Amino acid sequence: MEAANRGCQRAGGLSIGCNIELPFEQRLNPYVDLGIDSRYFFVRKTMFVKYAEAFAVFPGGFGTLDELFESLTLVQTGKVLHFLSRAVQDRLLVWARPLAT
Repeated sequence: MEAANRGCQRAGGLSIGCNIELPFEQRLNPYVDLGIDSRYFFVRKTMFVKYAEAFAVFPGGFGTLDELFESLTLVQTGKVLHFLSRAVQDRLLVWARPLAT
């Protein structure tokens, strides 16, 4: 997230960060102009997706996949209406199905 916030600041945009309150870990990076702290992970994930104008997912670890599928769950439950087209969702499920076995 730091790279995205840094790029946003360099381009003259307003850099916004959503942080989770953890006792001994993570804090907002220095490139955040407007920070929002959340106590619960699901609130942070909802904030990421609900108010985003764009959503890009790049190869990462389990946290990346967790946030992607949490986002898809928000779409499936009707909490977020503007995420991926149905065709893209179907291709994602075709790709993910063999991974679940």
